[in-house]
Amino acid sequence: MHWWLSVFFLVNGAWVSGPTVEPGWAPRSYATEAECLDRKAFAERQCREYPLDYRAEWRCTSPDPLTEPPEDLRGEEC
Repeated sequence: MHWWLSVFFLVNGAWVSGPTVEPGWAPRSYATEAECLDRKAFAERQCREYPLDYRAEWRCTSPDPLTEPPEDLRGEEC
């Protein structure tokens, strides 16, 4: 089973998937949930240290990556 780390950005008041903003933000596959959660924590730390232009939220899901933004996104200021 694969775990996927997907990112969503708040752009002009709407949540959009990472690859919609830039191709390099496509979901990434990890072998375990623990590995995905570690990478999620790393991404959130990087976001705080190196701000982005948008509010962002990362999600780990299995067995497939998220392609549409979940309704409960809040995001972090990046």
